[in-house]
Amino acid sequence: METKPLQAKIKKDNGSRIAQRYRKSGLIPSVLYGHKQEVLMLLIDGKEFNKTFDSGAKMVNLEWDSSKEMALIKDVQYDAFGREILHVDFVRVDLTEKITIQVPIVLSGNSPGVKEGGVLSHSMKNVEIECLPTGIPGNLRVNISELNIGKAIHIKDIEFPPNVKVLENQDAIVVSVQFAAEEKEAPEEESTSEPEVITARKPEEEKENKD
Repeated sequence: METKPLQAKIKKDNGSRIAQRYRKSGLIPSVLYGHKQEVLMLLIDGKEFNKTFDSGAKMVNLEWDSSKEMALIKDVQYDAFGREILHVDFVRVDLTEKITIQVPIVLSGNSPGVKEGGVLSHSMKNVEIECLPTGIPGNLRVNISELNIGKAIHIKDIEFPPNVKVLENQDAIVVSVQFAAEEKEAPEEESTSEPEVITARKPEEEKENKD
């Protein structure tokens, strides 16, 4: 996997209000940790990170002052609306050590079951794998061009890249096509008696009123 360069600078002050000021200026508070080394508080450019992250990159070369470290994008925290990135966690990596990471599952092709009126259910959108940092796939493509109604594709049905270990249940369903639920109309009840007119007076009521 390609490693993207990402400029950073050391963050020397803390506090929620300070972090808000940084975000308003286009910087994202971040942290770099791992391998029993010093935990570093960093600031990264929001536009640059979004561009890198949107490209599907999982690893970056963090560069600040005269230092450089290879790191994995471990966690990205968003605001309540899922729009603004509030914080990013980076973890140091060793190219010779395997790591655990989740990668997205992308569906390809057109399901004949869907064409016949079935409903597609993409149950598993990410899969957890173990591999070397250099062998992280950008995504895992699953071909659904032969997926008929009533059928499913499980983890065990997918061919994964070499040197990638899947950490999910082999019987877990990734995607399936089910019969569309038929809507049944409730039968109309036939009335055999005339509806009572509640505004009409009954004979007893008329007699009482005359008295």
